[in-house]
Amino acid sequence: MNGRTKARILVGGLGAASLLGYGLGLPLLVSGSPRTHVAYMGLFGGLFLLYVLAISVVLRGRTDDRLLLGLVLAFAFLFRLSLLASPVVLSSDLYRYLWDGRVQWAGISPYRYPPAATELVPLRDERIYPNINRSTKPTVYPPGAQVAFALVTRVAPDSLLAWRAFLLASETVTVGLLLALLRRAGVTRAAAIVYAWSPLVVFEGVQAGHVDLVVIPLMLAALAWRQGESSVRAGIALGAAVLVKLYPLVLLPAWWRPRDWRFPAAVAATVTLGYLPHVATVGLGALGFLPEYFGRAEDHNIGLRALLTYPLGLTGELARAVAMILFFALMAGVVIWIGRANGGDAAGMTRAGALAVGSYLLLVPTSMHPWYALWIVPFLCFWLWPAWLYWSGAVTLSYMSYVVEPAPIPWWAWLAEYGPLYALLLHSGWRARARPVSASFATRTM
Repeated sequence: MNGRTKARILVGGLGAASLLGYGLGLPLLVSGSPRTHVAYMGLFGGLFLLYVLAISVVLRGRTDDRLLLGLVLAFAFLFRLSLLASPVVLSSDLYRYLWDGRVQWAGISPYRYPPAATELVPLRDERIYPNINRSTKPTVYPPGAQVAFALVTRVAPDSLLAWRAFLLASETVTVGLLLALLRRAGVTRAAAIVYAWSPLVVFEGVQAGHVDLVVIPLMLAALAWRQGESSVRAGIALGAAVLVKLYPLVLLPAWWRPRDWRFPAAVAATVTLGYLPHVATVGLGALGFLPEYFGRAEDHNIGLRALLTYPLGLTGELARAVAMILFFALMAGVVIWIGRANGGDAAGMTRAGALAVGSYLLLVPTSMHPWYALWIVPFLCFWLWPAWLYWSGAVTLSYMSYVVEPAPIPWWAWLAEYGPLYALLLHSGWRARARPVSASFATRTM
C-alpha cells in the first residue's frame, strides 16, 4: 500500500469519525445535556483533535491528489449538511437576523426601534421574538448584513433552515475561491482542509448561523482581485465585506499600494453608498447598538488588554478608555506598517492580509467571541501558523464564561486560551515567520 492510498484511507476514517461527532454528538450529547456549553466544549475538543490529525495527513503528501481533495470536500459538505436541522445551542444571534429581516419587509428601518419597542408589537410572534437577545437595544449589524437578512427573509420568512442554507451557499463560494487562490499560490488544493474541516468554522458557521461567514467570500474575492491588479473590483468587494461586519476595514491599509487611490476610493464609496439610505432616514442612529458595544458591559474574553492592564489594577473607567485608545492606535500603526512592507505581488497580498487579520485578533481591545476568529482560518490554508491554528480551537474555551455566568471567564480557561497563543507568537518572533505550506505539494496534478 503506497503513501497516497494510506492518506486516502486515513482521511476517510478521520472524516467518518468526525461526521459521527457532528451528526450525533451535537443533537444527542450537547442539546440533551444540563450543562450544554461544557458538553459542547468536550465535543469540540475531540473533533478538533481529529481535525489536526487530518491536516497532518493531508499536508504530508507531495502531490495534488484529486481523490484526496474530493474526500476532503465531500466530508466538509457532509459535516455541514448534518447540522442544518440541528437545534440552536450556542447563540441566539440568528433570531435577531430573522427579526431584522422581518422589520425591513414591514417597511421599517431596523435601526429605528429595538425589538421591544411598542411600535413593533404587531410584528411579534411566539417563535422568533422571545429568543432575541438584547431586545431593548437596536440592531448592531451594518447595512450589508441587513441586505442578507432581508433577502433570506423574503425567500423563507422566519426560517432557521433557510438562513443556514444561505450560509452553506456562501461557504460553497468560499471554498471555490480558496481552491483558485491556492492553485495560484502553488499550494496543494487539499490544503483547503484547514478551512473546510475546521470545527470552529463548522459550528460557528452553519450551526450557530453567524453572519460573519458571509464576510469570508467577499474578503477572498477582494484578495483575488487585489492580486490581479483590479483595484476597483477589489475595493468594492472589500467595501461589501465591511458592510457585513466592520472589522475587515483593517485590510484596507494592508492591501493599499502607494499612489493607487482607486482601491481606497472604491472601498469608501461602497461603504458610503451602503450606509447612505439609512443615514438619510435615522441619521446617526444607523450606528445602532455599536457605540454601546465599546462600553464596559460588553467586555468579554478580552485578550492582550486584559493581560497588560488587569494585573496592574488599571481597571477604572479612565484607565480603560486610555487603554482602548492606545490599542486601537497601535493596531492602526501595525496594519499601516504591514501595508508599507507589502511587496505588492500575489504572495505579498496574501501574507499582508494574514498579518493584518492576525494583528486585529491580537490587539483589538474589545470583546472576542469565538466567531470573531473565523476570518483568520482561510489564511491558515496558505501558512500553517501554529499560534493561530491552536487558537482557532482554544478560543472556544471562552464559552466557560456562560458556564459560570455572570462571572467572567475563569482565569484557568483564559490562560489555556491565550497563554499558548502568546508563547507561540513570541517563539515565531511575530515577524510573519509563518511556516508556508510547501509549493511542492501542488507541483503535479493527477
